Amino acid sequence: MPIQTFNFFTDGLQPGKRQLNEYTVDTDLDDDRRWIPFADGAWFQPCQFNASNGGFVVLLKANPGAQIPPHYHATSVIGYTLRGTWRYLEHDWIAKAGTFIYEPAGEAHTLVVDADATEPMITLFIVSGGFIYLNNAVEGQMIAYDDGFTILEIARTHYKSIGLDTAFLDRMIR
Repeated sequence: MPIQTFNFFTDGLQPGKRQLNEYTVDTDLDDDRRWIPFADGAWFQPCQFNASNGGFVVLLKANPGAQIPPHYHATSVIGYTLRGTWRYLEHDWIAKAGTFIYEPAGEAHTLVVDADATEPMITLFIVSGGFIYLNNAVEGQMIAYDDGFTILEIARTHYKSIGLDTAFLDRMIR
């Protein structure tokens, strides 16, 4: 029986062009061009795209009043808040600068930055696989999907649209 190649998603690099060594990324929190639109009032800056498991690492920035649609993660997520405050509508805690969060797979939640927050939040998220958007957090139906491959494509599209070199993004693929 022949082995079929799964190729619905790709990092877009030619065979043998993906780097395997360590690298660094210098983010720039003050350069608006580097913040890639993600949701209304929310942007991300990528740090890594994992072509092995569809994971990714990003800085997420969200303005006061912003909300990320309800979703759940197929794998675990680690977050560390650098600036501002945020929370999940489904929980009673509030993350602030210095808050570490570990999220096990499978819980539906809705990330919000309260409208009365004094500044945008910036959080480093390490996502080890895909996540599924829901129409609501309680017994919601799947409406969309993202992972490292789709996030990479969103980033490439943004970079191309404003004249930034997409090779910067390709160096983050591992």
